[in-house]
Amino acid sequence: MENRRNMAENLRVIWTIAAKDIGDAIRNKTTISTIIGVAFLMLSAQATPLLLKLQAIPRVYYYDAGASELMPDLAKSKDYQLVKMPSQEAVEKIVGESSGPFLGLQIPADFDQRVEDGENIKLEGWFVHWVNSREVGEVVSFFEQAFSEQTGATFDINIEGNAVYPGLDADGQPSMFTLSLVVATLCIGSFLVPLLMMEEKEKHTMDALLVSPASYSQVVLGKMMAGIFYCLTAAAVVLVINYSMVNQWSLAILAVLGGAFFTVAIGLLVGTFFDHQGTMNMWLGLILILLMLPVFLENTIGDRLPDMLSAIVPWLPSVAMGNLIRMSLSNTLLLDQVVLNAAIMFGFTALLLGVVVWRIKGMDR
Repeated sequence: MENRRNMAENLRVIWTIAAKDIGDAIRNKTTISTIIGVAFLMLSAQATPLLLKLQAIPRVYYYDAGASELMPDLAKSKDYQLVKMPSQEAVEKIVGESSGPFLGLQIPADFDQRVEDGENIKLEGWFVHWVNSREVGEVVSFFEQAFSEQTGATFDINIEGNAVYPGLDADGQPSMFTLSLVVATLCIGSFLVPLLMMEEKEKHTMDALLVSPASYSQVVLGKMMAGIFYCLTAAAVVLVINYSMVNQWSLAILAVLGGAFFTVAIGLLVGTFFDHQGTMNMWLGLILILLMLPVFLENTIGDRLPDMLSAIVPWLPSVAMGNLIRMSLSNTLLLDQVVLNAAIMFGFTALLLGVVVWRIKGMDR
């Protein structure tokens, strides 16, 4: 019973500190400006695929198994685009990276002969898994009708069971989504928490907090909860906008939680080391570049990184977060990679929090 009372009291103290910081952030013009800036950045990133989708004409990526002479003629139409790919694997890869309802097709080796014979031609088609069924049906119907009108044959495109999931090395929309979620989490946590701590130092409320009955760990956990609240709010916005992309929600949630804890730990550490906001912002900017640049490189050039960077980059918590996000979009579950990336994020978090507690203990009480 005594242990339960102590636990309840600890949670009450932690929540009191967290609630105060959450309220302070809402009233702080600088933190509101930071949140709005990140929101505009994320909305801009999310709007780009939508604009491209509105401007795009129907498109097919196809693999021609028999060097058809009819396909180049069909490609001359101005009503749609036909893009020839070197292999079926290449078709599925680019479809899995798409932001819109682009169709992948396999053209059989005897395509021309079957068209000439006037057969009912059945083709296998592929779509990325996050495109809704209505859009899929519209695109399939469009190309069945367009091909029929141009060749005189009847077409039946089968997409049943042919959903495509992006690979772990996918570019395009999966890469954009990963970067958006990582950047939103890193920016909010690493900027908001130090600003709150700076405000407390300027108003001398930190001194009052340190002489209160609250323990060092309660102070750290309370401030961490406030930062995590805003990190999760930012991440939730990105996830809601792109909810259809996520295939393995447990991995997405693990990635966001791990990234939020790590980011807030960085924010707490920076907030304890600096007393001047200009200097603090300069270091924060440098830290964010060092954390976000490897995620960008991993998402763009991947295995083309120099050997030295290839050995270091996978061990960065921001990259570990990105790895789990990318895996959450796929239908691949590599348990050893999940454990390793989660261990990297939470291991660095524990190390940083240890330094934060040490720093707070060193402050005048």
